[in-house]
Amino acid sequence: MDKQKILIVDDEPSILESIVKYYIESREPFDLYQATNGETALRVVHQVIPDLILTDWEMPIMDGLQLIGKLQSIEKFCDIPVVMMSGFMLTAHDLRTAMSVGAVDYIRKPIDKIELLSRTKTMLRISTANKTIRRQEEERLNNELEHHKKELAIAALHLANYQKRNEELLVEIKKLIPFINKEGMEIVRKIVNDNKSNYESDFLDIFETQFRNVHADFYERLDHRHPELTPTEKKICTFLKMNLNTKEIAVLLLSTPASIEVARAKIRKKIGLDHNQSLTEYISGIK
Repeated sequence: MDKQKILIVDDEPSILESIVKYYIESREPFDLYQATNGETALRVVHQVIPDLILTDWEMPIMDGLQLIGKLQSIEKFCDIPVVMMSGFMLTAHDLRTAMSVGAVDYIRKPIDKIELLSRTKTMLRISTANKTIRRQEEERLNNELEHHKKELAIAALHLANYQKRNEELLVEIKKLIPFINKEGMEIVRKIVNDNKSNYESDFLDIFETQFRNVHADFYERLDHRHPELTPTEKKICTFLKMNLNTKEIAVLLLSTPASIEVARAKIRKKIGLDHNQSLTEYISGIK
C-alpha cells in the first residue's frame, strides 16, 4: 500500500520541526513534505499531490487563505483536505473565514500531538473517500464515452449503408428516364432531390447530434480556431475526426472522392498546413 503524503506549510522552522517529530514518533506510514510559504507549497502540490495539507494562516509571499484559494481553483487539487493552523486567528469569525475559503478543519497553536494525530487520521479518511468518489466518477464517464463512441461508429456505418442503397436505387430510377415523358422526368428529378434533402436534414443531423455526445466541444473549438471554414468543410472535418478516408466521406456527403480531395486541399490552405503535416492528425488533435 502506498504511503499517504502530508504537506506541512509554516514559516516557523520550529513549528515544522515539531510537527514532523510528532508524525515520526507516531510510526504511522506517512511521507512528509515541508514548505515555508504558500507559493512554495503550491509547487510541492503540483509535484506530489499530497493526501493532506496542514497550513499556517499568516505567512510571507502567500498566506494560508491564499493557498487554499489557489487550490480550490484547480480541479485536480480542490478535493485535497486542508487543515488551517493558527495561534492568533482563534475566534469563531476566524474559523468561519477559514472554512468559507475551503479549509476542512482548524487546529490551534501550540499544536497538541494527540489532537494533531487524531485529526490527521480523520482528514486522511476524507481524502481516501474523495479519491474513491473521483475515481468512480471518472470510470463512469469513461464508460459513457466508450458507449457513445460505439453508437457513433454504428451511426456512421448505418449512414454509409443507407446512402449506398439509396445510390443504387437512384441509379435504377434514372434508367427509367428514356422511357418516360417530360412530366415523368420531373417526377424522377423531384424524387432524387427530395431524397438528398431528407438525407441531409434527417440522417446527417442525427449523426451530428451523436458526434457531439462524444466530442462535446469539437465544433466550438474548430470554429474558434478556424471561423473561415464553410459548413461543408466543417462536416468534412467532423468525418476526419473519426478517421474516415476520402472515399468514405464522399459516400456520406453525396459527393465524389475527387470533390472531397479538392475540399481537403482548400481546408489545408485555410488552416495553413504545409505538405509535411497530416490534415487528419491536425483535426484529431482538436479536443
